[in-house]
Amino acid sequence: MSDFPLLFTVEHLSYSDGVDNGWGDPTEGWSDPIVKPVYGWGAPGGNEPKLAGDDRVLVDTELLVPPGFECSPRDRMVLDGDEFEVVGPVQRYDHNPFGWNPGGVVSLRRVTVR
Repeated sequence: MSDFPLLFTVEHLSYSDGVDNGWGDPTEGWSDPIVKPVYGWGAPGGNEPKLAGDDRVLVDTELLVPPGFECSPRDRMVLDGDEFEVVGPVQRYDHNPFGWNPGGVVSLRRVTVR
């Protein structure tokens, strides 16, 4: 485990698809939120925009997570009342040459209602 304090929490909503909408079309949905502890979050560093995934989605926020944090692409995270979608897998740092697992980074993009 890490020695960093977990000072913040987020709400994690797992993605699910394949539910029939009654017209034979699959819909998408999300589970009820589960509260999870995290290190924190912030804007990606650097002067260039951070892009993630095969479709090159712009990353709005990076979520800093402890070792063992699990989530999947299209899951949603609620940070201080704002909803974000997970872009790509958790970027893990547990296979480094130092034998210490600091946790990982989850790339997020803001969810907007159209």
